[in-house]
Amino acid sequence: MSTEETASGNQAMCSFILDLQLVVLLLTAFTEELRGRLRNILKLLAMKCLQSESGKYECSESALRWVCKERVCFRFQFSSWERFMKKLVCMEYIPAGPLMDIKVTDGNIEEVSLPHWIYIGKNAALSDLFRVLHVDSCGEFLEQVSEVTSSHVKLKNPNFSPRGAMFLKKLGISVKIFADVLIYMRVRTGLTLHVYLVPCDPSLQQGVEKEEKSDGFRKIRKPSPTKPLQLDSNFYLSTDSDTAEICPDKRQLTLEWSNNNFFEVVIRNYTSDFRNLTLKLECEKKKRKEKATSWTCTIGTDDYQNQSSHQEEGKHFVDRHRTALINNVSETKAILDNLLQKDLISYECYNAASGLNTTQDQMRKIFQSVTTNVGKEALYKILKEMKSLKHLMSELEGSQ
Repeated sequence: MSTEETASGNQAMCSFILDLQLVVLLLTAFTEELRGRLRNILKLLAMKCLQSESGKYECSESALRWVCKERVCFRFQFSSWERFMKKLVCMEYIPAGPLMDIKVTDGNIEEVSLPHWIYIGKNAALSDLFRVLHVDSCGEFLEQVSEVTSSHVKLKNPNFSPRGAMFLKKLGISVKIFADVLIYMRVRTGLTLHVYLVPCDPSLQQGVEKEEKSDGFRKIRKPSPTKPLQLDSNFYLSTDSDTAEICPDKRQLTLEWSNNNFFEVVIRNYTSDFRNLTLKLECEKKKRKEKATSWTCTIGTDDYQNQSSHQEEGKHFVDRHRTALINNVSETKAILDNLLQKDLISYECYNAASGLNTTQDQMRKIFQSVTTNVGKEALYKILKEMKSLKHLMSELEGSQ
C-alpha cells in the first residue's frame, strides 16, 4: 500500500471517529434537553391548580386572593426564601410572607393579594415598609405594593413569577409576627416530642414535616398562638410533668429554619408518667426581665395512643409485607411513574427498575430505592389507591 493510500485511509478513519464523537455529543445534548423538559413538565404538574370564573376569590390552602374579570386558570407552589436572601436587593429586608411561584395558564388576573405574617396593629407607617419580591429573567426586583391590609399586600395588574412580601428592617422598629407551633411525636421506649415555633410559611413547614416523618415522628395538631409574637425574642417551653426532660431551655423566634431548631421533650416512662400533658410557651421580656405566657396546649392520651393503623413498633407496613408485595404486585410501571412524579426516585433508578426483566425484580429495586418513612408512606398510599390491589391490601391489613 502506497504512502498516499495510507494517509488517505488515516484521514478517513479520523473523520469517522470525529463524526462518531459529534453524534455522541448531539445525542447527549438531546437527552439532557429532553430530561430538562421532562423535569419542567413534572414541576408544573406538581403545582397546585386553581381556576375560577370572573369575581373575587381566596384560596383556603394558601390564603392567596385574586380578582379576575374573566375565567382564569393558574398554578402555584410554595418556594423557599433561602436562595434569595443573600441577593443584594434583599439584604435590607426580611421575608414578610410565604414565597409563591405562580404561573397563569389561561386568562388574566386583574389584582392579586399575597398573604403576610407581619403584625401592623394601628401603626399605619409600617405599611410603607412593605415591598414585593419579583423574579424574572433579568434578575430580582422589589416592587411597591398598591395596598397593605392586616393580612395581605395587594398588587394590581401583576406579572407573575416567584412572588412574596418583604419588610424593610429599620433600626428602632420592633417587629411582631403571627407564628405557628408545630408538635411532632414518636413513641418507642419512651415518648419524645419535638416542638417548633415557626412563621406561617408553608414551604418552611413542609420542610419540617418531611424531616420529622423521615425520623418516624407524626404530627399532633393543636391550635397556634392567637396573638402576634416578638421576632428575635427568646421563648421558653415548660410542662406540668416533673419527669419531662426539655432541651434546650430556650429558643429564639427567627424566620430561618434549621433541622435542629426545636424544643425536645422526653418522657422516658410515659406509660406511668403520662396522662394529660400541658405545654406552655413563655416569652422573655427584655426590659422587665420577666416572662409572659404566649401559648398553652394540652396533649391527651388520645393524642399519643392513636397510632397510625399501618405502622407497628417502628416497622412500616411495606417493610412487614415486603415479600408478599414483591410476589403479588404486577403493575410496577404505574408505581414507578408515581414515585418519579413525586420526586421520590431518580431518573436513573426509574430507568434501572424499568429495564429489569421481571416484576419481582422491579419491586425489589423499588424497595431498595424507597428507604425513608416519607417514601414508604407514599408507596403505601400508591398501593392502597390501585384498584387491582384492593383485595391484596385488605388481606395484608387484616393480617396485622
